Amino acid sequence: MRISLPATTDYWVNDDAGEPLFVLTAPANMGLVKMMPSILSEVRALVPGRRVTVVFDRGGYSPDLFAQMYGDGFDVLTYRKGEADPVPEDAFTVHPVPGTHGRQTMRLHDQEILALPNGFWMRQVTRLTDGHQTQILTTLEDLPAVEVAVRMFDRWRQENFFKYMREEYALD
Repeated sequence: MRISLPATTDYWVNDDAGEPLFVLTAPANMGLVKMMPSILSEVRALVPGRRVTVVFDRGGYSPDLFAQMYGDGFDVLTYRKGEADPVPEDAFTVHPVPGTHGRQTMRLHDQEILALPNGFWMRQVTRLTDGHQTQILTTLEDLPAVEVAVRMFDRWRQENFFKYMREEYALD
């Protein structure tokens, strides 16, 4: 590949409050899709017997993996990768963001999409911000659309923390 790459990759797994559960260090690999089964086996050992929602970015995007995860008792929450047909702007509805007492809102659209030709369907929640549409895919069916969006965008809290620590304290 003629570029410098890390010798190992760390996969950090956190709980729903953003607190770390464990870190999995692996030899350099080609990405999250290939590592997800190992990560999920560690998660299953920590949380046996109940469904777990796994929130991750586009690096883990694979509809085949999503179907496997769902069948293994995991729910998926991730961004859609690639091009998607835009939702007409008049199809969005305004939702107050929980915990903001109506001071923050999101314009959202909620629909089902066919993720795999074999009939594996997923829910797509699309957020509209300043003309830009961000599609979120999930297998969660029981949450309001605004809660799906809040949970997806909350993962930035962790990334911003590590970015801050790297920039301000030179932590690598």
